[in-house]
Amino acid sequence: MNRFHFTLFVVFIGSLVFLLAAPLQSFAATFSGKVVDEKGNPVPDVVIAIQPSLDFRPVINIDDPEFNFPLPNTSDETGAFSIEDIMPLVENSLKLSPSDYQLLSIEIAGITVAFNQQHHHFAGFSFAIEPETDIEDVEITVRLRMRIRGQVLFADGTPLSIAQVDLMVRRRSIDGTGRGSSGGTETLDIDGGFTRYVNSPAYYTVSVTYQGQYVESKEILLEEGQRLDGLTLTLSGEPQQPHNLQGVEVPVPRVRDTGRWEAAWKRRREGMWAINPDNRHAYKRIYSDTHEEALAQAIAQSAHLLAINDKAEQEWILEVFGKENYWIGSINDAKEKGKKWDNGDPVTYTNWDTAQLIPESDKSDEKDKKTNRNLTILIGVTGKWQQIREEDPVASITEKAILEKKDLIIGAPEPDEDTE
Repeated sequence: MNRFHFTLFVVFIGSLVFLLAAPLQSFAATFSGKVVDEKGNPVPDVVIAIQPSLDFRPVINIDDPEFNFPLPNTSDETGAFSIEDIMPLVENSLKLSPSDYQLLSIEIAGITVAFNQQHHHFAGFSFAIEPETDIEDVEITVRLRMRIRGQVLFADGTPLSIAQVDLMVRRRSIDGTGRGSSGGTETLDIDGGFTRYVNSPAYYTVSVTYQGQYVESKEILLEEGQRLDGLTLTLSGEPQQPHNLQGVEVPVPRVRDTGRWEAAWKRRREGMWAINPDNRHAYKRIYSDTHEEALAQAIAQSAHLLAINDKAEQEWILEVFGKENYWIGSINDAKEKGKKWDNGDPVTYTNWDTAQLIPESDKSDEKDKKTNRNLTILIGVTGKWQQIREEDPVASITEKAILEKKDLIIGAPEPDEDTE
């Protein structure tokens, strides 16, 4: 039986860092256990990811071919999961995906760490592990988050597909003691759909503004643990007056200027362009949960997903925007002229994580090409490119993308065609 102990290492806001030790044969650590709900029932299909801090200083060379980055693992039908190759002696962060789940608590060796409603999605659970360690029988307790899921339609009933709208959610507490709001730019999916998560029971009102058109929902009462699916908002030229589903007159909310906050939130969500002085291209980091959403935002801004042409360009990207995971352009096989990026640029440089490449035998045939596309993610911590499918666990923890433009500055000289 393995011998281990743990010591309080560092205290973070809403989380703890544990130091655990046990003598095993490998240098890297492992972390395993199960995911359950509040009643102790197993919860399958939850992706558990462990990521080192972005400013960590590894005691081994991450370019060493024997180094393996900890890959996410998905809980099985019994709720069980296991993650290997965890970086020791650095701050690691455990996060869950999809965002439908709220992290309630983590139990390690009989000690339970509980989390509040605001902490679970943004911060994760931070901890450190000593080398050659097995952490077993971890119990992660989760529950489904409260949410409002809806669809935006035109007046003729067709969905507002892949469009950016201003979406606002207003909250009025059930006892009438408080109000609040949150919102900003939202990219609707192909069916005009959107999802907004909420943290507490309240009356909610959802409004959407698109190209001068405005629509507002009736007031919605969500009690503890409730989720609303199927909300339909139909655009019209005139704002709709709020209604009360309970038959009680709704007080008119106080008017306050939220423009400054919304503008700041929008800038953060949409990113700002930065110019690379070496090639005069412009780049932007955006928030995007899926490759499809990232591609839609690129098209909407007359840009393309990042095509990396040399090592210096990649180093500049990670230095400017940070060492995180990013959706980038995909590399396709062209029958006549060799491999190309999906924006048409020739492939002049690659940095694949060769251990994670999809085998040729598993690649999509023409029939399945649309549904089983091979996508590319830049893993910021290692600098490697990982080839994945849309259902891969790594996709569910990638929340940003890099857009690129070659002609953002009007009148700027074109780069020399013979120079990369």
